[in-house]
Amino acid sequence: MTKTSGGRASIVARCNEAARRGVRVGLSLAEASALIDPRIRETAGEPWVEEASEERDLRALHAVGMWLMGQFSPIVALDPPDGLFLDVAGTERLFGNEHELCRAILGGMHRFGLGARIAVADTIGAAWAVSRYGQTPRTILDSGQEREALGPLPIEALRLPNQSLADALRELGVNEIRQLMDLDRDRVAARFGADVGLRLDQALGRAFEPVTPLVYETPPVAERTFEGPVKNIAAIVETARVLVDELTGDLARARRGLLEGRLVLKASDLPARHVPLTLARPSADAKHLWTMLKPKVDLVHMGFGIESVRLVAIRTGRLPTRQSGAFGTGSEFSEGQKASGHSLDKHVGELIDILVARLGLPAVVVPQEEATHLPERAFTLRRPGEPSHRAQGAAPAAAPHRDTPRPSKLFTPPEPATFDLQDTHGAPQRIRWRGIAYRVQRARGPERIARPWWDDAPAWPDGSAHTVRDYFRLETSCGRSLWTFQEPKHGRAFIHGEWT
Repeated sequence: MTKTSGGRASIVARCNEAARRGVRVGLSLAEASALIDPRIRETAGEPWVEEASEERDLRALHAVGMWLMGQFSPIVALDPPDGLFLDVAGTERLFGNEHELCRAILGGMHRFGLGARIAVADTIGAAWAVSRYGQTPRTILDSGQEREALGPLPIEALRLPNQSLADALRELGVNEIRQLMDLDRDRVAARFGADVGLRLDQALGRAFEPVTPLVYETPPVAERTFEGPVKNIAAIVETARVLVDELTGDLARARRGLLEGRLVLKASDLPARHVPLTLARPSADAKHLWTMLKPKVDLVHMGFGIESVRLVAIRTGRLPTRQSGAFGTGSEFSEGQKASGHSLDKHVGELIDILVARLGLPAVVVPQEEATHLPERAFTLRRPGEPSHRAQGAAPAAAPHRDTPRPSKLFTPPEPATFDLQDTHGAPQRIRWRGIAYRVQRARGPERIARPWWDDAPAWPDGSAHTVRDYFRLETSCGRSLWTFQEPKHGRAFIHGEWT
């Protein structure tokens, strides 16, 4: 993981394998890449490099915290960028003891593919210090052991407000917490401020430290319970329709839309029936949701009767903001807006939902436009309902090629061709492709496309080393419209796409 500052990409995190190769936090990306043996590159491929995102990491930390809240403790607080506080007082008995509780938490982190260290102590400060600077990845401190455990740890284990305080203490020879404990408190406060003494008191339990716990968000739900088993399918269908209206009304008032839901029908004699509902985009349109749900409800086996019906919104998303019409028109969009953007996205999303319902989720993929000039990277494919890699609530990326024509069919990889009788701009008057010669009637271009200077990955999927391409749109005498390019450095020509 890298972070770019001032044009320099620095390593901020690395996996265990990279660490064994000598990659350290703080190295530049070029220095870290040079540490990887070329023979390993040939067998295992290029190392995976990704730009670090604080917002994405915070969302992931929040997700882990919510999971821990549901499994191990009702009180969980975030400690960004990579820490979590759990109040396990009383919950350890559910697992046998604190050792078994720690083992279960670390096991869960391992299943998620996350490395973790854990410490249990009476104070937040002591647990934070020992978990990060202790000798073992799992430590449990008995009551009253905080002073002894904190003594040999470095001064940074006190969570000082800034690194300059730690540097100033080290200049005085105070490298460990035990040395700070021996100093006069009044003199330390007079020279370094009250924060140093406060952090020490919090770690030792002499000062209170507040935390802000996560709040468990109950998923929106609508439910009906009958007085007795109901065997009439029409009554069940009507009840489900009413629940859809209620749930979408609650979601719309909160400006949320359903992404994944489940209708649960509890039978009197059989296990509960679960009817899943997955959408490609957030929707609070009761009519659309009922269109998706009704065919599935009609097929539910009633058994000896249904006792209750429950509709749960498992996953929701924020609805797009829409501007209301002016002067009391009551319309959210003008006529021009109805023919574009928002209305089109709504109808396409509903079409994708219907395709998923009929063909199944594995059979449908959705293209997502990317902000790049490179044709091969212009879009990515994802499953409907799959979370996007964009930040939550972020606007879709504006593709830089949106105002320039692109072919309806793209060849992967580009197919080699030959250019003959080129003019001063490089446009050919005749091309040879797939063994057939074509005469060019009209040429448009060139459009130069280059690999971004900050991108160390191969410029093109075929692995070619060139970084610049000159694209032309050629119309042949036989009516074909081809998207071609030539490499200025090597002179090679390719056909990359065609308008069909």
